[in-house]
Amino acid sequence: MNASKWLPWKKRALFKRKGRQACGPLMDEHDSVQKKTFTKWLNAQFSKAGKTPIKDMFSDLRDGRKLLDLLEGLTGTALTKERGSTRVHALNNVNKVLQVLHQSNVDLVNIGGTDIVDGNRKLTLGLIWSIILHWQVKDIMKDIMSNLQQTNSEKILLSWVRQCSAARADVNVLNFTTSWADGLAFNAILHRFRPNVFSWEQVVRMSPVERLDHAFTVAKDQLAVDRLLDPEDVAVQLPDKKSIIMYVTSLFAVLPHDVTMEAIREVETLPRRYKSEDGPPAGLSPQGLGWAPTEQAGGGPGLSMEYGGEEVEVEETLEEDEEDEEEEEEEGILQEVDLDSYQATLEEVLTWLLSAEDTLHMQDEVSDDVEEVKDQFHTHEAFMMELTAHQSSVGNVLQAGNQLIAQGNLAVEEEDEIREQMTLLNSRWESLRVASMDRQARLHEVLMDLQQQQLQQLSDWLTQTEDRIKKMESEPVAGDVDDYKEQIELHKELQNDLEAEQVKVNSLTHMVVVVDENSGESATAALEEQLQTLGERWAAVCRWTEERWHKLQEVLLVWQQLLEDQSFFSAWLTEKEQALGDVQTSSFKDHSEMNANVRRLASLKEDMELKRQTLDQLSEAGQDVESLLRSPAAGATIQGTTEDLTLRWDSLVQTLEQTLEDCSFQVMEAVASSGGTEVEGQNVVDTVAMAAASSSSSSSSFVDQDSAQPAKKRMMETDVEDRLELEGNLSALLSWMTTWTSSAQTLGCVHTSAPGDPAELHGDMKSLELQLASKEALIGQVTHEGRRLVDQLEREGASADSLRSDVDLLQAQRDACSRELQAARERVRVQSRLGELGEALALVDGALGEQDGWLRTTGAAGREPPDQEGLNLLHEECQSRLGQVGELGARLEQLSAEAGSLGATPALRDTSVVVSAHHSSTLQQLRRREQDLDQGLQALLRQAEEDPVEALEERLGTLKDGVTDIPTTQSAVERAQVLCLEIEQTQKASDPAVAQRWSQLSSRARDELSTLQCILGSLKDNQVRMVEVERWLDAVQELMSQDATKQGEAERLQEELNQCKEYVNEMESVESSLKQMRENVCAVQGAAVPGLTSWGQDSLDQCQARWDVFSKQLLSQQERVAERQERQVNLSKDLAEMQEWMGQVDEEFLMRDFEYKNPEELEAALDEMKRAKEDVLQKEVRVKILKDNINALVSRTSPPAGGGGQALTSELDGVLANYHKLCDRFKSKSHTLEEVWSCWMELLQYLEMEQSWLGTLETNLQTTEDLPESTEAVNRALESLEGVLRHPGDNRSQIRELGQTLIDGGILDELISEKLEAFNSRYDRLSQQVRPRLCVCLGVSAPVSLCLCNSFYVSVGLSSCRAV
Repeated sequence: MNASKWLPWKKRALFKRKGRQACGPLMDEHDSVQKKTFTKWLNAQFSKAGKTPIKDMFSDLRDGRKLLDLLEGLTGTALTKERGSTRVHALNNVNKVLQVLHQSNVDLVNIGGTDIVDGNRKLTLGLIWSIILHWQVKDIMKDIMSNLQQTNSEKILLSWVRQCSAARADVNVLNFTTSWADGLAFNAILHRFRPNVFSWEQVVRMSPVERLDHAFTVAKDQLAVDRLLDPEDVAVQLPDKKSIIMYVTSLFAVLPHDVTMEAIREVETLPRRYKSEDGPPAGLSPQGLGWAPTEQAGGGPGLSMEYGGEEVEVEETLEEDEEDEEEEEEEGILQEVDLDSYQATLEEVLTWLLSAEDTLHMQDEVSDDVEEVKDQFHTHEAFMMELTAHQSSVGNVLQAGNQLIAQGNLAVEEEDEIREQMTLLNSRWESLRVASMDRQARLHEVLMDLQQQQLQQLSDWLTQTEDRIKKMESEPVAGDVDDYKEQIELHKELQNDLEAEQVKVNSLTHMVVVVDENSGESATAALEEQLQTLGERWAAVCRWTEERWHKLQEVLLVWQQLLEDQSFFSAWLTEKEQALGDVQTSSFKDHSEMNANVRRLASLKEDMELKRQTLDQLSEAGQDVESLLRSPAAGATIQGTTEDLTLRWDSLVQTLEQTLEDCSFQVMEAVASSGGTEVEGQNVVDTVAMAAASSSSSSSSFVDQDSAQPAKKRMMETDVEDRLELEGNLSALLSWMTTWTSSAQTLGCVHTSAPGDPAELHGDMKSLELQLASKEALIGQVTHEGRRLVDQLEREGASADSLRSDVDLLQAQRDACSRELQAARERVRVQSRLGELGEALALVDGALGEQDGWLRTTGAAGREPPDQEGLNLLHEECQSRLGQVGELGARLEQLSAEAGSLGATPALRDTSVVVSAHHSSTLQQLRRREQDLDQGLQALLRQAEEDPVEALEERLGTLKDGVTDIPTTQSAVERAQVLCLEIEQTQKASDPAVAQRWSQLSSRARDELSTLQCILGSLKDNQVRMVEVERWLDAVQELMSQDATKQGEAERLQEELNQCKEYVNEMESVESSLKQMRENVCAVQGAAVPGLTSWGQDSLDQCQARWDVFSKQLLSQQERVAERQERQVNLSKDLAEMQEWMGQVDEEFLMRDFEYKNPEELEAALDEMKRAKEDVLQKEVRVKILKDNINALVSRTSPPAGGGGQALTSELDGVLANYHKLCDRFKSKSHTLEEVWSCWMELLQYLEMEQSWLGTLETNLQTTEDLPESTEAVNRALESLEGVLRHPGDNRSQIRELGQTLIDGGILDELISEKLEAFNSRYDRLSQQVRPRLCVCLGVSAPVSLCLCNSFYVSVGLSSCRAV
């Protein structure tokens, strides 16, 4: 059958392969509604838990963090989250979410972690719906489901809705889609439980959108149910089922929900959507098209369709499965079938089917890379899900065709064609399904094989790595640091290999497991066991690597520190050995040098006492390193170094002792030789003996000695300069401390009536603290030096009382400074707090002033007395203000008491008294105002008791007073609602006249409420539309200010063009909004509200004026930008074409090497090159035009050398340079060919000349044969030969040069070689013939020497012979 059989006979010419899916727009619309509704539900849950809301559900949930936050709030348990932000962390978070849902028994079908991380819209919506279904629907209804012994929550929910709306004859809820579009069902539920909140008659008169908005507003205000739905999303032909169920469940949770079994049985008997009364239609048979009616389990008639062996049930009553949403969407297709609807449905299904076939055929071949196969697997999985989603659409077309045939209204030809179309549709569907299943099976097989290879490769790698680890463990520890570092480098290589393998291991975390019917759970268990084993091995390798790395680093740091300390200690020993050597070589004859040497020995002794502990620490550290290394070689090295240092230490100590003994002897000799007294010499000797004794004492722990050195007797006299310097420092410090103490004592002392600035006080306090801290070190140093000097003076027997007194005074003054600093801090704190109290009193006074302002405003003279409601509001506010003033009084007492305890200044006390008096005055005024309001309310109540209708009418007349904007209108609506409720509750009907007044009053109140609600709706709508219009106008204005046409950038031009198109597309909606705003303004101004007579007119006029300007500018701007972009693109394209043409010409004529084997080829190449050169030169006009156009375009840009203009100019410069280069190369190549041709022609001319000459010579030779023996004949023959032989001889040289030139250039080399060879051969042959012939003619027996190429021939004795 030809392709036209696919289409209805009336619409074949209209059908095109549009590539869209059946019901695609409807499904996209439902996805959008679900996204909006689910986002609101999620944000409501986050708000309860104190979490931040989300903006885009598909992107904000991808990392799994917000999903874990959601589950924390729903389950009440804390869930940890991954800290990183990579894809691996996101997958771990989402997998944890899926694990929690699985533990909570939440049903998830075909939803994986990668789907959520990749932002799959369908599956993300499915995941959120599963969560809502579990916690929002089933969790709320689990008790009632248990009591009624029902498992279908949807059936129970529908039963409850029908039970709530049973009293309303105009409400008949049959499903959760179309039955809710008019808004009556929502209002019926609310009116059932809140009858006094609104009037049902008023709701009936509303439009569907107004009803829905009314219901959602009442549910929000009365029941605290969040506005999860928007009216415009529900007031459509087919609302979204899941969104409706979710919102109705929210109402179900907060309202009484007693459901009876009668209501459930009523739902079970509701009419079915699809009926099959007479068995299979005549147009289709079960054998022909795979369609057959079946009997449902309950015995009722049902409908099922078979597609290639798979039976798909079409449920005709309330769905047991929550996933039958697509069937709901097809409801409108199968209710009433006519020819046009069948044609439209068939066209959509065929469009999708052809698109699906193309999609399947365009899928790539199964790859051999595991990641690519995973992507192919997921892509084909989505394709299979799409097939499943459209399966019902194919069934609907088949059923519609059967219904058309069963109706019997078609002609025979039409029925036959419908049958043929249905047969082909079923066949193509079956072929597509089988091909998809085959590809799926192939992908399963390849994917499992590749993943198994991955697992095997990982297992092999782990085996190799484990062997590698065993080898590394068995290797001995290095003997020195360098070898140890090499071991660390080997470990780093292992770590790098581990990191490289981590990528492959990460791939296994996204492993796809495919289990078929044959393998069952055993294959899954085996695979899980394999993965667990590999995971444990991998974890063990990683753990060993990490632990060994830390151990290696720890040992290396300790070892390096030990070597560094040993090196420092060795350098110190070297320094001290050098110093001791200097002392040994010095002279002790000079008294000053003798004292210096003694001091140097004493200093060396002190240093050695301090360093003894370092040597012990080095020994202990060496032992620690040995225990960590467990290496005999390294231990021997460390012990050897430690022993060397110990030996050098012992040697230094012994040398020091010997030097001290030698020093004593040399000193005595020096004193004796210099003539000094014996006492002086003995003093020096005693000093040296003291140093020796100290040195001997310091070395007693490691040098065995049996006798002690003599004790010291006297010390040398103290240096006078040190004492003078110390006394100067003491005097300066005492003077500074006196000055500092005075400054500290004045800080915080108040001599004025007001406290100081707290910031300034704290700054001064900080300055004093810093000053004292800066002197701490100097004070401690001077104190220490002073006490040391005192001790030294006492040992010398000198008087040290004065110095000790100064040192003690310095310490006492330091303690006094500390105490004074603490006292200053306390004073500063008190002053700061007093300042804070003053500020607090000022705030209290300001609050009392605000209360005075309210009293003045509400009690102003000439102010119109308020009604009862106004008095009630004033009374409540007055009571609230009394409470506030009471709290201010308590606060005032607290502040006054604290100020008294701190010692307030007179100014602060005066302020406290003034504020207290102000408080008393304000409190008395508020109490009087409360009494006045009480009296006014009592008077109004008495008046209302006398005539309640008149009082209510008076209140009704003041509803519109003060209405000027949205808040005041909202307040008026609330007051009108209260008034209507009060009228209904207080109306009395004892007297007919009074009853009529009550009825009129109630009607007027409802009318006023309706009017105010309409006004409020118009005001809110105008506000929303105004925001959108101003946003558009501001965006367009900003776009106009950014003139990309003067920038010249191609990307910015495209970006601005896209923005222009986007704003132009929005112009229709903006214009519609302006029109609606104008209607709203007119409606509000015509509502007879005094405060709204001119409302919104100015802003509307301003927006309209801006619209008139910017809309025209936008269209003009779009045209300019498009033209500019088109010109720039065309010029760029022309440049590219020119560049491409030059490249082709260059490759065709200039890049290839020509070989000319005959003159015809050479001549043809020359002609071709001339034509190509002419063509290239003719392009100069086009290049000039292109240059002028680009320069003209660039000249209009600002700056001229910026952006895209610079790019065009650069491209143009490149093209011009290449063009001129091409022209030059063509001229050069053409000139070369012309010269070659000229050489060839010249060669031919010379050859022709020479061949002609050789011909003449040959003829003359022939004529000289057999000459008669007469002298005259001989002379004639000689003259003839002589004339020929006078031929020029340079022609042959020219021929040789020209021929060689062409041959060297590879031009006609074979032909020229042949011609030259023939010419030379003939020339040689004739030369050989000429010589004997001349000899014969001359009668000479000797050979004649001649050359045919010379101008004259030469002969021996020619003249004499001729004379003879």
